[in-house]
Amino acid sequence: MEWTMEEGMTFGGLKVISCIVQRDAGRMPMRHTFLWFDEKNCYEEEHILRHVEPPLSALLELGKLKVKGYNEMKYTPSRDRQWHIYTLRNTENPKMLHRVFFRTIVRQPNAGNKFTSAQVSDTGLGCPEESLSFTSNSILRSLMTAIEELELHAIRTGHSHMFLCILKEQKLLDLVPFSGSTIVDVGQDEATACSLLRSMALKIHELVGARMHHLSVCQWEVKLKLDCDGPASGTWRVVTTNVTSHTCTIDIYREVEDTESQKLLYHSATSSAGPMHGVALNNPYQPLSVIDLKRCSARNNRTTYCYDFPLAFETALQKSWQSNCSSVPEGSENSKSYVKSTELVFAEKHGSWGTPIIPMERPAGLNDIGMVAWILEMSTPEFPNGRQIIVVANDITFRAGSFGPREDAFFEAVTNLACERKLPLIYLAANSGARIGIADEVKSCFRVGWSDERSPERGFQYIYLTEEDYARISSSVIAHKLQLDNGEIRWIIDSVVGKEDGLGVENIHGSAAIASAYSRAYEETFTLTFVTGRTVGIGAYLARLGIRCIQRLDQPIILTGFSALNKLLGREVYSSHMQLGGPKIMATNGVVHLTVSDDLEGVSNILRWLSYVPANIGGPLPITKPLDPPDRPVAYIPENTCDPRAAIRGVDDSQGKWLGGMFDKDSFVETFEGWAKTVVTGRAKLGGIPVGVIAVETQTMMQLIPADPGQLDSHERSVPRAGQVWFPDSATKTAQALLDFNREGLPLFILANWRGFSGGQRDLFEGILQAGSAIVENLRTYNQPAFVYIPMAGELRGGAWVVIDSKINPDRIECYAERTAKGNVLEPQGLIEIKFRSEELQDCMGRLDPELINLKAKLQDAKHGNGSLPDIESLQKSIEARTKQLLPLYTQIAVRFAELHDTSLRMAAKGVIKKVVDWEESRSFFYKRLRRRISEDLLAKEIRRIIGDNFTHQSAMELINEWYLASQATTGSTAGWDDDDAFVAWKDSPENYKGYIQELRAQKVSQSLSDLADSSSDLQAFSQGLSTLLDKMDPSQRVKFVQEVKKVLG
Repeated sequence: MEWTMEEGMTFGGLKVISCIVQRDAGRMPMRHTFLWFDEKNCYEEEHILRHVEPPLSALLELGKLKVKGYNEMKYTPSRDRQWHIYTLRNTENPKMLHRVFFRTIVRQPNAGNKFTSAQVSDTGLGCPEESLSFTSNSILRSLMTAIEELELHAIRTGHSHMFLCILKEQKLLDLVPFSGSTIVDVGQDEATACSLLRSMALKIHELVGARMHHLSVCQWEVKLKLDCDGPASGTWRVVTTNVTSHTCTIDIYREVEDTESQKLLYHSATSSAGPMHGVALNNPYQPLSVIDLKRCSARNNRTTYCYDFPLAFETALQKSWQSNCSSVPEGSENSKSYVKSTELVFAEKHGSWGTPIIPMERPAGLNDIGMVAWILEMSTPEFPNGRQIIVVANDITFRAGSFGPREDAFFEAVTNLACERKLPLIYLAANSGARIGIADEVKSCFRVGWSDERSPERGFQYIYLTEEDYARISSSVIAHKLQLDNGEIRWIIDSVVGKEDGLGVENIHGSAAIASAYSRAYEETFTLTFVTGRTVGIGAYLARLGIRCIQRLDQPIILTGFSALNKLLGREVYSSHMQLGGPKIMATNGVVHLTVSDDLEGVSNILRWLSYVPANIGGPLPITKPLDPPDRPVAYIPENTCDPRAAIRGVDDSQGKWLGGMFDKDSFVETFEGWAKTVVTGRAKLGGIPVGVIAVETQTMMQLIPADPGQLDSHERSVPRAGQVWFPDSATKTAQALLDFNREGLPLFILANWRGFSGGQRDLFEGILQAGSAIVENLRTYNQPAFVYIPMAGELRGGAWVVIDSKINPDRIECYAERTAKGNVLEPQGLIEIKFRSEELQDCMGRLDPELINLKAKLQDAKHGNGSLPDIESLQKSIEARTKQLLPLYTQIAVRFAELHDTSLRMAAKGVIKKVVDWEESRSFFYKRLRRRISEDLLAKEIRRIIGDNFTHQSAMELINEWYLASQATTGSTAGWDDDDAFVAWKDSPENYKGYIQELRAQKVSQSLSDLADSSSDLQAFSQGLSTLLDKMDPSQRVKFVQEVKKVLG
């Protein structure tokens, strides 16, 4: 029997045929694979296997690429032929997001020829030595090749996935970072393997995650086999999902065979099951989920999907704990959860104005409005037991994040909740302003009443609906009836209302409500806006109304889009939103406090800002254990002028040695850095205590005023601003900082070094008087301890002294000066021009100079002794010459004499400062003084809560003074009222004043009951109030209370 070749191969059971076609020199060979199809009774090429090495094609798991919904696959090899790139498209639906799959086999060198860290550093990542393991190096090198392929060929994908199969079996030691000659003992259990694999994935993501996110690489998966003696032996899968450029989720699986289906499955190796747990290994990849699509949409808008921000907070907190000396135990930093997020939603499905919000646990992406919110309970280094904040965010994937009535109602409800609970409110802004829309149901069916039905070009008279259409959508329009001569009935549209709420003015009506709510929230709680995406119109106003604002460097804050402005101006003037409201504008005009490069940096700055703020507004400060010794001397010594930043945070000298400033090392966070540069503002810590700091730039700074393309005669200008002088912008910056610090409950330090205000015509026109007055008002109402300190080489004069003097707020402000500091109304040179004029200088010379005294005596003798005229003239000339010779010297003497009126010793003698504090000791002195003032404030607030707010702070301090001295006399202590350490120790022991507090409570209740007796109506209501009081008590308290009342009644 003769068989054809095809029949013979089939009979022999040959199901796969692979062939290699060698081409001419210099070109890669072609590989083709043919599979036998029983239903077609023939061999056909499997296109997905084309150009893949036949023995290794199964390792690439190419069968998983048959994704539902895609009908075209294009193959592209990488330049080195190590990566196989498959692009999936839907030709019938071009708008459908196309997907790209990268597949590779990772080949590693032999054990004796392993990669070193230096070999990876050539990728430009700058990895430190001994930072990566052998396996990590292998994976990273392969990933870098794929990333470069994407960048060099400008392959732009909607969603990319990378799969790496490591060919060689790995030892557990291969997962351990290089440690030189150190012998590492590694466990063989699953938990150890999971920890090592997770650390490996996190490190790789830290190195390339940002580039992968930018290139839309959303997920990468590694398959490897571990060869060891323990339970960790076997095949593992590590799936890393790039949520943002700096945050990721890592799921670790084992390959397990299902006994029923005989299929290999993904099996989660951790306690929490991953999304692929129980899925067969050979199952095709699933179509993109709703969350994946929304993440892609947010990434196209260059921002983070709103539901991924809780993970960003988690990642930022992990980094915060790792950088904190009191870090979590080793090995648990990657597994411990620092953030618990609970979403806030309307209590009703179609909630709107007045609908309360409630906490709810639900999956991400189920929101039906363009605004989402959470209560985040966070474990921070300052509050390890937890603190709560409220976060509200625009959903940029829902109608471009625009504000409609329901979004406005939700935002107002969240804001009210934050005010009610006194919790910090964080707004993540990424929006397109108030929503605009039209009634689509009317748009699709309206008709036009032409002036001439046969000639539409002659114009129209009205827009109308037919009778049938009007009957269907009558609620969407306001119309009147018109009957034509031919009997046709038309409903002429007078107004379009629309069936959907949120098409026009109702949106800006709601915008006004949330503007009012957010402005009030700034006064009642802590508000902070992070501009993570473009923010437009009402979004821009919210960024300003919340005052504190962080802006991403690539995102604008604008009122109107540039194209709309160009149409308004009638020409192409502006070319981008960044030109209108980028950081070059907003960071230099006082709107933006901080700028950041990406979302993780923004969230990290939010958390750092919160580290200075009480858990609840009005609560105690978050005081931490000082990492920088409070009694450390100030090592930075100003020479000619005092550098404000060096005085605050210290500076490195020429040998690299750190010279400490007044405040804790690395604790100073400057705000408004780009605005009004002659004043430096920010937050720092003194011995672990958060404080607000205002200091003065002594160098001349340049203010850059940008040109406005909308004005043809406009040009960029650079204006010099002298140091140590308040200008309108720097005075406004000072007043704003005072307001912010006071709202945040921060003690205040002003390192005062001003010569005065700039009082030129332009300065007065631009509001220097208003800004200076605002400084006075904000200091007058400052409710926290405040310290004004003239530093070493500093001076304070004239109007600058006036606006920060302790008399503005005697209960709160204390003034100090360094021994070399100076202060007066005028500078010495100006003073002598008024108080030491030339005639007075000559009198001084005549009184002090022996030669002039002798010459003047001879002149008098000559005049009275009838001396000759030539002799008299000669003596006068000699006196004039001597006076001219001495004038420069005596001018210096006069200046020095005037300077002696400027000394800190004179300030202390006149009582305008409290004490002279030497520069080196200033840190330890102010730390002790700050602790004392905070202790006083806490006790004074408790007293005022008991007695009432009408009881002044000064009166409360008088009571504290009386209690303290009485207590000291009782114990026989010699410590006086001015001993700060002794007072803090006394305050920290409540037994010292518990009796006094109880007595105040008794007096308060007695007074309230006494007032009841004076009013018959109140007395009648007393029994009802007493009944309510008893109902609120637990049984044991009630019995005890009744017994006490019976004792009183006798």
